[in-house]
Amino acid sequence: MDVKSAFGNVSKRHLVGRRTDLGVEADLVRWTQSFVSNRKVHLVLNGQEGSDHEVETGIPHGSPVSPILFTAYLSGLFKHVEEQVQGVKALSFVDDVAWTTEGDSEDDIFQTLQLAAAAAWEWAEANPVAFDTEKTEAIHLSRRRKRQTPGTPPRGTQWQGAQSSSMRKRPGGSASGSTLS
Repeated sequence: MDVKSAFGNVSKRHLVGRRTDLGVEADLVRWTQSFVSNRKVHLVLNGQEGSDHEVETGIPHGSPVSPILFTAYLSGLFKHVEEQVQGVKALSFVDDVAWTTEGDSEDDIFQTLQLAAAAAWEWAEANPVAFDTEKTEAIHLSRRRKRQTPGTPPRGTQWQGAQSSSMRKRPGGSASGSTLS
């Protein structure tokens, strides 16, 4: 799942609150508040400058600390989904989030990933985050040669399939894993 306009949509209030929830020292929480506050932007086009405008949301692009702050901001998402949906683990790289799970059948895996996506959307609605449904896809990896695409994927998800004879074997003889990213 791709976080839409990732750095630009970070809520200052939620970021500072999340850093506090994570037990970050008070001085670093205050530094974070200062880092995202009192920011202004103005455009220069063909040599003509526009007026300054206050930046109300977001964290600066290009700063080495911004990806770290963004990961802290999203960490509540990972915890929420993993607590809500048994057997799901989160993986992320900056604004790309993946949910992984294993199961005995494609339908079991599909149902688990649907629950993970629903929990992610639930968290996103409560924490100013939006996902880009056009960039959401699921990848199903299996030892089985016959491809069976389970029901309708969640909110604009595209299904991708792959088989591998080198996947590790699960207890009971099946091998299956899936990722929603």
